[in-house]
Amino acid sequence: MGLSAGLLPWDEAPDYRFFDLRGSHAQLGYALGEADPPFRMQFWWWPPPAARFADACYDVLRDIHPHLVDELHAYADAQRLPVRELWRKCCRVNLKARLSPRQAVGRELAEGCSTFVWYVSTPAPDGEAGHRVVVGRNYDYLPQQARRQRIRFAPDCCAHPSIGARGSVPCGRYDGMNRHGLFAALHVVMTETPAEDEVKPGVPFHLVLRIALELCRTAREARDLLMRIPHLSSLNYLLADARDAFVIEADPRRVRVIEHDLASGAQDVCAATNHFRHPDMRPLQGNRAFANSECRLAFLQNQVNLQARRADLRLADLSVDALLDYAGAIMADRSAPMCGLTGSLTTLWSCVAELTTKRIRYAAGPPCFTPYTEMPAFSSSP
Repeated sequence: MGLSAGLLPWDEAPDYRFFDLRGSHAQLGYALGEADPPFRMQFWWWPPPAARFADACYDVLRDIHPHLVDELHAYADAQRLPVRELWRKCCRVNLKARLSPRQAVGRELAEGCSTFVWYVSTPAPDGEAGHRVVVGRNYDYLPQQARRQRIRFAPDCCAHPSIGARGSVPCGRYDGMNRHGLFAALHVVMTETPAEDEVKPGVPFHLVLRIALELCRTAREARDLLMRIPHLSSLNYLLADARDAFVIEADPRRVRVIEHDLASGAQDVCAATNHFRHPDMRPLQGNRAFANSECRLAFLQNQVNLQARRADLRLADLSVDALLDYAGAIMADRSAPMCGLTGSLTTLWSCVAELTTKRIRYAAGPPCFTPYTEMPAFSSSP
């Protein structure tokens, strides 16, 4: 396994390294454990759960995707850490930022991730209508989150190859696409804190999409999986492939799905930001205001905006490159704003993808001034 760079210094500079790895999950875990600086909990995290609860969550993960447990063990070995200690620190439940009184100034941090999938009708040489499926995604959070790696992993068995972005904890994916053109992205939602007896052992948020990308071929399979597994935290998960798109609204207390009627042509855009929309989920947010999240969602769902962009494209220009460029322009917008530059709304990375050709580009920073780079594609699956 070759790595793209050596160890980072302990100054917590942004870690935008790209890893292109093939082998077993254990080999991946050991390679990344060697490449990473010593693991530590971030200053804004809440204390880890009780050991017994974390152990029960470990058992849940082992039952769903045992190869990720192998990866975790190997990462811990490379870091010279007891695996159960590492797991407990990674098994986050409360995702609210834990700030000092001076930092908090009486309010919670806003969350700022935004994703859309756009189904675009295109002409074919034989006159029949075809389509492209374009994705735009910004991941926004505190700039102190240093780990922003892109990982392309082709496992030697038992999981689909995928490429995606990792955050602060090992083994996770915050967004990405697999070999079959399944795309997934997460968005944290701030809710009223559940009572202790309302949170059952489940899958930590950072592993949910990793599991979906590695075990599922389609958005429908991923939807069914995410509706079935127990969740520890409150998030929106956007799932899309060349045929379907869903937003899974997940919380320890219940999980609902927003399905988009793409086949009828009535809707050609599916989007997600940082608030619940399903009537069964909205009460979990209490009286919180989500003006920023609602503004970003409206911008992405705005048919006039997207139709205007489509009208600007001459039919001869409906190439994948042109569509990816348009997606990048949407994610670079500063009026909504989509592209954030301050505080917890800082865009740490962005990606655009086209799911029928399975192409994906990442920007290592805010796309309003950071160029996108094409990632190496996987060969078509049989």
